[in-house]
Amino acid sequence: MPLDLSGRLIFLASPGNLSNERALCRSTIRVFNETRAQSECVTFLVRAWESLSGGIGRPQDRINPEIDDCDFMILLLGDRWGSPPALDGPYSSGTEEEFHRCLELLAQPEAAMRDVLILFKIIDANRLRDPGPQLLKVMEFRSALDKSKSFLYDTFDSDESLKNALVLKLTEWAKPFTARTPVSINLAPYATSVEPSSGSTQAQLLESAKAHAANGLLMQAEAAFAHAIKDGDPEALTEFAQFMRRTGRLEHALKLNNELLHDPEILSAADAQSVGYKVNSLASMGVIHRKRGSLTESRDLLREAVQTAKSSERPVNRQLCYALDNYGLTLLRIGESDLATKQFEEAHALRRDFGSKADLAQSAINLARTALLLEQYAKAELLFTEALDLQRVGQGEHILANALCGLSESRLRQRSTDGVREMLDKALDTNTHMQNSDGISIAHALLARLFLLEGSADSAAEHALTCQLKSEETNNFVGRATATWLLAEIAIVNGEKTKGRELAVQAAQYSEETGNQLLRKDITETLVKVDPSER
Repeated sequence: MPLDLSGRLIFLASPGNLSNERALCRSTIRVFNETRAQSECVTFLVRAWESLSGGIGRPQDRINPEIDDCDFMILLLGDRWGSPPALDGPYSSGTEEEFHRCLELLAQPEAAMRDVLILFKIIDANRLRDPGPQLLKVMEFRSALDKSKSFLYDTFDSDESLKNALVLKLTEWAKPFTARTPVSINLAPYATSVEPSSGSTQAQLLESAKAHAANGLLMQAEAAFAHAIKDGDPEALTEFAQFMRRTGRLEHALKLNNELLHDPEILSAADAQSVGYKVNSLASMGVIHRKRGSLTESRDLLREAVQTAKSSERPVNRQLCYALDNYGLTLLRIGESDLATKQFEEAHALRRDFGSKADLAQSAINLARTALLLEQYAKAELLFTEALDLQRVGQGEHILANALCGLSESRLRQRSTDGVREMLDKALDTNTHMQNSDGISIAHALLARLFLLEGSADSAAEHALTCQLKSEETNNFVGRATATWLLAEIAIVNGEKTKGRELAVQAAQYSEETGNQLLRKDITETLVKVDPSER
């Protein structure tokens, strides 16, 4: 039977040194076409500079017309910027000229270009400290994107993360075209201030990195962190590892934490500061393993973190509370809610003596999560609201986003939408600003639940797919199981019971590795809808 497919053109732009990544882009698009062209009624066609034959004239003049009728562009950058396309032209590389041609097309009312996906390959800290002119150009370009706030780019550090980012965007690009609106984007000139001042002290570099991270200037933050950890400073390693974890670079975060834990001076030291560094690294690694579904390893690392903190000759209360919080969260996943509550209550008691408003807000959120698990929704709402009230006085955007998501979930589980959309929009904006990949995934999952409750299956599917792909980027098992369950619910609403059951079974398999009891209950209820024998 003949199929009516919408052909959509993608121009693949990058310097020539990313041949493996370019090949992976092509193969990912080919697999997407083979597996989803029929269901999406869309097929993607790739154009690129290497497909063109030789000829007379400036090579870039032969490439640019190939961009003009494309619908989308994928721009890949690693540690090289490329060569100038002309001796006296305005652009310092052919890739840069292609990108600016894309911007021109986005602004033209009659052009086909609708969107651009920009992907940066993660660069090792040693290279960031001594970038050379080629990598420096890439860093300056990424910094300009951070400052412009006009682009959301992504990063990748493996074939899998590159593939996931592509599939996420292809899924978006496969939707039916709506009326095209021209977009004018004025990108500031690439600054040369991306590298920290050569006269900066280690302490100044670290403070600069933290400030840049808080302001969403991720490239400048990475550059400053790379210089701050040059001599293995434990505080800088701790902060850099937390930054990498929040932004979804889990392998890099584990590497940085292991580097600190294997420092002979830190291992042998008994002073409170050194013990605090060890506790933070053990706890951070426990958090990463929990995200990946390795709950036993997470529990063991976090228990060791708590024991290490308690064995300190001098109190390390802040680090102990961090370890207690996360030990409790992992215990909740394992199903040991009573023991988890003890950890949260112990941390709360300590914080009443030394903690800030933000610290107390964190404890309120943890106790609220326990109440949510036990389906004590009135108690959960009071505690999440308490956290929000405290956070207006305290610090920490991530705490605000967590409280907003928690309060939203509590209301959705009671089938109430009161104020939920506004809270989730704010939480998503906050997590996006911080580039908190797990927070972004959670917000999208809750938005999918909201739209399902409101009867908008198409909008729910959009957010569920984003949650799924964001979770796959960081190998987050809870996010993956949640997204698959949501897609099962959407399929059932759309009358696709067989597909819904298949997805629910898959979600149940994923959830076995999460230990999330509420999620398991949700999935079981979905299975009963399509097969009462599952009761």
